[in-house]
Amino acid sequence: MSRFSLRRLSLLVTVSAAGALAASGSSFAFPDKAVNFFVGAGAGGSTDAGARILAKAMEKSLKQPIVVLNKTGGAGSKALVLLKSEKADGYTLAFAYAHHVTFQPHYQREKSPYKAADFDYIGSITAPRMSIVALNTGPYADLKEMVAHFRKENKPLRLAYSGGPGRLVGNAISRDLGYPVKIITEKSGGKTLQKLLGGHVDLVYSGGAHSKYTEAGKTKVVATVDDESDPDYPKAKTMPQVGVNAITPTLQLLLGPKGIPADRMKVLSDAMKAARKDAELTKLFEKNLKMHIDSKDGDKLRSYMLKSEQQYLSLIKSYSK
Repeated sequence: MSRFSLRRLSLLVTVSAAGALAASGSSFAFPDKAVNFFVGAGAGGSTDAGARILAKAMEKSLKQPIVVLNKTGGAGSKALVLLKSEKADGYTLAFAYAHHVTFQPHYQREKSPYKAADFDYIGSITAPRMSIVALNTGPYADLKEMVAHFRKENKPLRLAYSGGPGRLVGNAISRDLGYPVKIITEKSGGKTLQKLLGGHVDLVYSGGAHSKYTEAGKTKVVATVDDESDPDYPKAKTMPQVGVNAITPTLQLLLGPKGIPADRMKVLSDAMKAARKDAELTKLFEKNLKMHIDSKDGDKLRSYMLKSEQQYLSLIKSYSK
């Protein structure tokens, strides 16, 4: 074979290999530039703090900066609407609560802007438990006993929430326990606790804002809004145990647009797994934010999200009115 033919063959092999890599969406080194995290909450809150904790930990594995971009609006859904339209190359992801994916797009909307199947899931990082919280002064141990006490005293029962499915949970308490509940909306979890501590409401739907007050003995968890016990409050009964057919499961997780190449998904998943073992991350999440590390990945996480979506659709159907 002539020297010219050898050069031509070498060139053809090189071009073919490059074309195959381009077609597969692969690259020789991923990532080779900064990765963006969309966050559907404002700077300074616990969701934003969680995103920045995870970003810092994953940077150690990815060897590239991670830029946290706050995309507020739509009670957390705006960030996911934007994410859905991004290129599925692994460079734009979102840090979100699972219920922003499985509940928020379906509630009080004629058409859902996205659904759980529209995304690829890198992994979960924490599993917050939603709670029904009351002042620690009443003569009752759980939500069912509390409602019975208010019924006996003929007192109005008032519940405050700051977002998510809190209104539906209030409706479920009222319908399933047969007692009217006045539902009040506040701008933040902190505001709901101020209302409770000031005696302006009797219950709050809380994702963790109550923790320091419960630890101080000022408040107590009268029900866990799940079908599994909360490891932080193991004596608190679950909603099904007190006779209320409403659970609001959630996780904090990392997700991307559907269609991220498998090799890039592996790089991101491995970085997530390493981040879960990071001592600083564990300390900040578990000690500062009172959230336990969760480790769902791949098919297990996708199955969780699809199941959660069906649970929320059922909740919306049953308790929207």
